[in-house]
Amino acid sequence: MVSRLFALSASLALLSLLIPSAYGKTASFHVEEGSNNIYFSVNIKYNGDITAVSLMQTDSPYSRENGWQPLTHNYANVWRFDPKDPTMPPFSIKITDSQNNNFVANDVIPPNWKPNSVYTANLVQA
Repeated sequence: MVSRLFALSASLALLSLLIPSAYGKTASFHVEEGSNNIYFSVNIKYNGDITAVSLMQTDSPYSRENGWQPLTHNYANVWRFDPKDPTMPPFSIKITDSQNNNFVANDVIPPNWKPNSVYTANLVQA
């Protein structure tokens, strides 16, 4: 019995290393007032120090070609995106923390997003 429990515990530990997730990590994204399809600003609530933020426009041909696009740090936890062309939501957002870990909130900003709204997501380790 004890050996089965040990084997199960070891299997679960190994499985947790193989599955790309950030179990228990969440973030909320407050889309700032003034955001629109040519300027996007977001205040990120995350339990950790954020060193970089990137955005992927899921339905945009530009993003599929160029991948993650970096946001500019404004102040505190506010980051902004100044695209060359109008944006095409939904948006996935990637957070890089102070330990250089990357976490992604897939499609966290929906197609019908509104300024002054909050969207919350479970994060997946990238």
